Amino acid sequence: MFQISDSASKQFKAASQAMDGSAANLRIAAKKTPNQGIVYNMGFDDPKEEDVKYDINGISVIVDKETDVLVDKMVIDYREYHNQEQFVFINPNDSCQTETGESKCDASKPECQGCMGE
Repeated sequence: MFQISDSASKQFKAASQAMDGSAANLRIAAKKTPNQGIVYNMGFDDPKEEDVKYDINGISVIVDKETDVLVDKMVIDYREYHNQEQFVFINPNDSCQTETGESKCDASKPECQGCMGE
């Protein structure tokens, strides 16, 4: 399971309420890519039968089984990052990511060979 910070939870709740106040499920999707490490998508969606469902910090979250493995122990935060307020995915499972969520993929670095598909 992963965590959602209070500031990220607040933003997700505001976005959900903006959608006619319906109780939407937040879908998080993650894929390991050859050049960027793990990349993420998110949006509101209806659950599918095979989805894994969580209630994290007051947010109903759904993920597919592939994503569930990739996001274990991850933290989703909402903060200023590169002079913009945005969601930041801090994932210890991504060997090509710094502690602040920035990508450090570089084909010349041995520690990035796993996320570079080598």
